[in-house]
Amino acid sequence: MNENDLRTRLVPAICTQCGARLEVDPTQDAAVCRYCNTPFVVEKAIQNYSIQNAKIEHVDTVKLDMKGTADSFFGFLGEQMSESREARREERRERREESREMNRLFLKIFGYMMIGMFVLAVIMFLVDTIRGGTDREESPAAPAAVSTVLPATPTDTADTAGFHASFDFHT
Repeated sequence: MNENDLRTRLVPAICTQCGARLEVDPTQDAAVCRYCNTPFVVEKAIQNYSIQNAKIEHVDTVKLDMKGTADSFFGFLGEQMSESREARREERRERREESREMNRLFLKIFGYMMIGMFVLAVIMFLVDTIRGGTDREESPAAPAAVSTVLPATPTDTADTAGFHASFDFHT
């Protein structure tokens, strides 16, 4: 076998460990990289080379439906926004209901407290009335009204002579 026959059977590959470009015999199952001395599966090395060096030889036409793509995108976006909006509405609805329930509970508790305070006040009034108010200290009698007559002065005129002032002091 000469060297030309050997070359025709080798195919390009890429080492799965170090990425070096190699030529391998496709009939073999495994080989060893001559750069990093790592054993590798020949088929995988050939696939690595084919993927990295793939070329598009011929493209007739590529037609993109931009209107359909835009409609699809905006339709999806609209659905997401609608779902998000609906979720926010539902959350607000739930918060309002919770708030209403808390207000009802507060008003019930406040009402019971007010009724309790009213009943307590009535009981205290009845107890005080039954006892006749004997526990209360008698308040001292209000002092009598103080009456003062101011003497007339020489500068006073006849109209003001004998001016009479009356003061009531209550404590």
